[in-house]
Amino acid sequence: MAVTNATERAERILEQRARVLARVPNASARPADVIEVAVCTVGSESFGFPVHLLREIVPLPFVTRLPFAPECLLGIAQVRGTLLSIFDMAKLSQVKGTSTPTHLVVVEAREGAVGFTVDEVLTCRHVSPSALQDNGMGPGERRAALGLTPDLVVIVDVPALLNLPELVIE
Repeated sequence: MAVTNATERAERILEQRARVLARVPNASARPADVIEVAVCTVGSESFGFPVHLLREIVPLPFVTRLPFAPECLLGIAQVRGTLLSIFDMAKLSQVKGTSTPTHLVVVEAREGAVGFTVDEVLTCRHVSPSALQDNGMGPGERRAALGLTPDLVVIVDVPALLNLPELVIE
């Protein structure tokens, strides 16, 4: 009899948990123009990469240098069986301070996946593009930025970043 009660109780608890997990999240809780970004540091600056454009963020793998490559191209590395071009985000974005990369932000480009080095991965958070401030830079600077958050996180325009002339190597 005690076994039956314990079994019935366990089944009720499992059914209750299943109902809670099956609920659809309230989509109206966030404004429609909000995007999730992965906030990373590079040197003394913080960058937000839109999560929907990322393939993954991984610890920095061994990078094989390429002779005669531009300064911003660190080399190539293998991530999950895929060979990636690895670009130095500090050099591409001309950050102030010393950069010590520990992670790789992997994005999907037309020609395949590409990696950008970052120093530290801080958090994921929601940002409203309509609330971003102009980055205050002159023409030609911060060409791949959507804007700045009030706490000075540069939100990266990944498609613009992938189209920078420095990334086209012939």
